[in-house]
Amino acid sequence: MKFGKTLDNLMVPEWRHQYMNYNELKQMIRNAVEKAPSGSRPSNDVAIGYYRDFEELFFNSCGLELTKVNYFFAHKQAEAHRKLATLNYQLDRRRAQQDPRGSTASRGSASSWSRQTENKRKLPPIKKLRLAMSEFYLSLIMLQNYQTLNMTAFRKICKKYDKNLKSEAGFAWYDKYVLRSTLAITLQLDRMISTTENMYTDYLANGDRSEAMAKLRVPPLGHPTPPVHVFSAGLFLGLFLVGAIICFISYFSVDTSPEFRYTFVSLFRGPISGVTFGFCLAINIKVYEKVGVNHVLIFEVERRNAIGAMRALEISSFFGYMCTLSILLYLLHKEFFIEDPIYIPLVQVAFVVVLFLNPFRILFYSGRIWLLTVVGRILLSPFFFVNFADFWVADQWTSLVVTIVDHYYLVRFYVRYFLDRSDAFEFEPDYAVAVIRCLPAWFRFAQSLRRFRDSGSKSTDYLINALKYFLFIAEVVFSTIQMETIAHYTDLFESPWTWAYITICIVSAIYTVFWDLLMDFGLFRVWNGENKFLRDNLVYPRWFYYFVIVENTLLRCVWILEFALVHQELIAPYNGKSLICFSEIVRRFFWNFLRLENEHLYNCGQFRATRDIFITRLDPQEERFLESVMDNTEDLGREKLNKKYF
Repeated sequence: MKFGKTLDNLMVPEWRHQYMNYNELKQMIRNAVEKAPSGSRPSNDVAIGYYRDFEELFFNSCGLELTKVNYFFAHKQAEAHRKLATLNYQLDRRRAQQDPRGSTASRGSASSWSRQTENKRKLPPIKKLRLAMSEFYLSLIMLQNYQTLNMTAFRKICKKYDKNLKSEAGFAWYDKYVLRSTLAITLQLDRMISTTENMYTDYLANGDRSEAMAKLRVPPLGHPTPPVHVFSAGLFLGLFLVGAIICFISYFSVDTSPEFRYTFVSLFRGPISGVTFGFCLAINIKVYEKVGVNHVLIFEVERRNAIGAMRALEISSFFGYMCTLSILLYLLHKEFFIEDPIYIPLVQVAFVVVLFLNPFRILFYSGRIWLLTVVGRILLSPFFFVNFADFWVADQWTSLVVTIVDHYYLVRFYVRYFLDRSDAFEFEPDYAVAVIRCLPAWFRFAQSLRRFRDSGSKSTDYLINALKYFLFIAEVVFSTIQMETIAHYTDLFESPWTWAYITICIVSAIYTVFWDLLMDFGLFRVWNGENKFLRDNLVYPRWFYYFVIVENTLLRCVWILEFALVHQELIAPYNGKSLICFSEIVRRFFWNFLRLENEHLYNCGQFRATRDIFITRLDPQEERFLESVMDNTEDLGREKLNKKYF
């Protein structure tokens, strides 16, 4: 693989514009060679002037790139120096409480002050300290990778210059400027990495270095997915595709009654839509990885245990295969000598729940724990600070309302069936369905209010966003009243609740479309030029944004099509809900691309490539103490930099 491609693959996405522009400089060399005076001898004045001018232009460009890289590297190194000193101080506070004579903070001029503050201020939990150290170590490795890649890029571009222009100026420039720049000095960064390893070993791993390195170790950048996951994903995907084709053929070839088909759709639409949504997420993750959208950072996931696209495909394909097996057993139950196929969907759902909730450290344990934690925070939305992952997952739920209701129907059906009730096979909505339909919107409504409360600026954007979910709840309320009162009218449009429902749906659709385009996607920031109606920074091809604008607008209004088709009795009501269900999943699929891209661009603007783990705020006296220690240690010399508070 060529170095330019390797550089693109290994660079930190949030720092992309801070790397040396290798491809642009390489193109300059290629253009210079192509446009060089042909047939000229070295003594020719035209050729000599041409190469002299290009040499000046090229190395001026290299100098600008080196200045940019040096500045960014120095800034990040100073930031890391400050973070390390803060972490060291917090760890030493904990050590001071455990062993007052063995800590650095309890010695010297700060001893009495330190002992007083230890008793007054609560120490950060050890779990949070481990997480903060792990994330800080990851940031150091990223910075080291940034340093190595840029040094290699400058060396290769200078070598390419000498090779193509038959010169030695590239090597001389590299030796004079690059090797003597801030970027080439690895001592401080290497020492910070070593110090972090030692701190984690001494303070958080009880002196066990192998345990410390197991916790700190960062997977190699660009490291491929383990072969076992690739094989499993391919195996289950193949089985799923074959099973899905057989299911499709069987559904239309098996002679069944309309009641049987209605029951089939009612029992299996929830699992099928869930599997479809899982495949959409797997594709989302694959595209994020390809275009450099750092979804791992956005979701605040532990990078070492993150589920990549191949593993997401493996999970989706496995559950998809399980779903096709259940469908085949249900449709062809007579061929499999199954007398009562009603229990098949129950076994499938129970199997999925057991796999997801099993307490053993197998089957993507860290991912399951992360998701359960997010779900718990959503269910208690008003009482917790809202992270991006919290409201993103809750937003996914608003698109899975039909799927969630279908699983409620499934549970209600089996309760009635086991009680031998006559209405067991009725899948009509009740008041519990109305409550369930409101829950995802309520969670987002509560999250928006909580974010308004927690925001320092008290931005009204959160209140405006909350209004969007209030309108959705109003839709459910009006539709429920309309269904309950429709028997009192001879025609659908004689009911005032029908018109109230249509009105609130129109208002909600317009409101949500504008919010999606302006706030969630961040579009319509540019009104002229080649990015018209979009924004300055784009990750995907330009046509994709225009497609999503049209697609999102149309699918936000698909309820009109469903309402008309059901009213004209062209499709059954449960098929109308199927149209709504899968249309919303498709809309959310494309929404995820642009929503995470918008968040990614914000992180790029902040050069934020790792999680910010808040430990505890330092008071002004501690800040001054820490700064004085850092200032003093700057003059201690190289041999003393390994000590605390370096």
